[in-house]
Amino acid sequence: MAYFNNAFYKTFVVDSADVVAGTPTQSLDKGELGLVVDSNWETIAAPGGVIPANSLAYLVQGSLYDKDSIGNNPGHGGYMESVKSKGINPRYIQRVWEVPATKATAATATLALGPECTPCGTTQFMRMDVKGSPALRFLNHNAYAIGDSANLCCVDGQTFLDPALVLATESALVVGNGLMPSDAGYQPGNPLITPFVQEGDVDGVLTATLVGGTGYAVASGVATTAVDSLGTAISAATRPGYVAAKINILTDTAGVIATYSFASQGASYEVGDVITIGGGNADATLTVLTLSVGGMVVNVTDAAGAVVQTIYTIAQAQGKAGSGNYTASTTPNAAAAKVDAVVHFVGAYVDTKFGNCSFDTRDHYNAAPVEIIATLLDETGDPCNDCGTAARTPGSMQQTQGEEVIRALILSERYRQSPYNQGNKDSARIREIEMSDDLLDFVDRKVTYKAYYVQHVVPRFNNPSGVFDHDQYVYQIFVKDTDTAGKGQVEAILDALIALAVSAGQNIAMETIDG
Repeated sequence: MAYFNNAFYKTFVVDSADVVAGTPTQSLDKGELGLVVDSNWETIAAPGGVIPANSLAYLVQGSLYDKDSIGNNPGHGGYMESVKSKGINPRYIQRVWEVPATKATAATATLALGPECTPCGTTQFMRMDVKGSPALRFLNHNAYAIGDSANLCCVDGQTFLDPALVLATESALVVGNGLMPSDAGYQPGNPLITPFVQEGDVDGVLTATLVGGTGYAVASGVATTAVDSLGTAISAATRPGYVAAKINILTDTAGVIATYSFASQGASYEVGDVITIGGGNADATLTVLTLSVGGMVVNVTDAAGAVVQTIYTIAQAQGKAGSGNYTASTTPNAAAAKVDAVVHFVGAYVDTKFGNCSFDTRDHYNAAPVEIIATLLDETGDPCNDCGTAARTPGSMQQTQGEEVIRALILSERYRQSPYNQGNKDSARIREIEMSDDLLDFVDRKVTYKAYYVQHVVPRFNNPSGVFDHDQYVYQIFVKDTDTAGKGQVEAILDALIALAVSAGQNIAMETIDG
């Protein structure tokens, strides 16, 4: 048995599926999928349906076109004919799998300085590198910029500069300080870097409504858990970037928390989240009212090791914002109040995109995120490994995004000889005449889709050469990831196909493949 080394692909973009028996193919709605048998060309139940003897199954979808002919010319008709797969014999179904949609995550980077990293009389440097496809397309080369803490002065008797002020000063030279051009103290940042990188927004807890609970006592750095406004538990797996807040219980009244501060304001919270404070009877809660703004995290540690954390913007850490400015310490290394700071950056490149009217399958769309690398340098320009720490997290692109789906659908339709005109000055008008706009309107290029795949073969029993005697076919079925009902209906149809294959002796099951 030999196989051609590639499969023929066919694309279905689905917004619903018929899972009951007895619906004729011509009654399937636009974008509706059904599992049909060729004995009567009607749907079978999914799951639970059976195929009559000597019959084949077909995946059939209602046409995406609104009219049956071009220009009411019957010679150019048949466009509302339902879209069909090849005949599927359950004995020859090889695989059924799904690819979950994944959301895009931005690249992040952090720089951290301790209380004794920047002695008075020295200059601290940072470097920001921008790499990847977005930078190469925008600049034709990777980019970097260097910021420094020059012109920061110490008062008499001061031995170390405040690390938050140092980080804010050098960061503002690279990514800007977020103020408006009309504001006093505005810094635009480096023009090669600012299209790709901006100050990160930690989204820690700023204010919250306290329910004091019972059984608590004064403590530092108390751990917390959280649920969202719907009561679903929050974790880093369910909410990228999530870091649980930690609470300092400052005073209590007969076990009821009276006042508190944040040992850590956490990250990636949302308004309405409910935080449960550990310890006591685990019944004290904080309901998030407002979130922090900015990416400059300042920690002050007392002699007993208790930490109080506050989040500022770069402009606030510089002392240049209109309100909420940070007061830099002149004794950042004092045992009673040691200061350390972390600044957060995020990749923030937005590419040019065109609407459906001028859409061209050759238009670029990002398949890889911008990569950002922040490093600390000493005064000689070498990487500095003992004057602070740098960290970064690569970004990821969303998988099965609408941009991929529309291209796959157009390609599949071109295999059916359906026209798609592009590249000419009148292409927009021609697509309107030839109904290609129906395809563009059906696919939302701004969202992600979950993808399902069915692979089967059609054997050639009369093939004297004995070469490539099985044709392989793969059907890719896209459903909006937000369409829970549609996904459930499609999965019911695929479960029916799997059951038919298993009954025919094929030991297969639904596979899940990460994109």
